[in-house]
Amino acid sequence: MNDAWSVVIASLITGISGIGIAMISTFKKMHKENREDHGQVMKKLDNVVEGLDSVSERLDGHIDWHLHK
Repeated sequence: MNDAWSVVIASLITGISGIGIAMISTFKKMHKENREDHGQVMKKLDNVVEGLDSVSERLDGHIDWHLHK
């Protein structure tokens, strides 16, 4: 193998390694963002459930009022 091919192969290995490291870094960042987004969505869903429970209780009370009126 001559020197030119050695340089080409070394450059390819370096380039591919760099791309691999960049991909891993990007995936880790996306994973962290996904966890944070999931946490925010869960908080919003908890608020929705609490609101539905409140409406359900008021509706039950209103229906009972009409039945016993």
